[in-house]
Amino acid sequence: MAGMTGTSTAALQHIRQMEARIAQQTAQIVELRQSGQDTLEAARRLALLHHALEEMRLLIGNLVPTEDRPRLNGIN
Repeated sequence: MAGMTGTSTAALQHIRQMEARIAQQTAQIVELRQSGQDTLEAARRLALLHHALEEMRLLIGNLVPTEDRPRLNGIN
């Protein structure tokens, strides 16, 4: 992240936090399935988190310098 602007660094951290929430939600769905519980609401929440992440990438991408954008999309 050397050379990234403060905005770019904050944006990347925010995206990483959302990715962590998605991973947690995915793990919860696995646990629910393994215990035979309904996963419908958990799956809906996961879909919303994925949608929110994509929206964040689009909106935040417009705020950061072009050279930092690949990091926001998980390329680096």
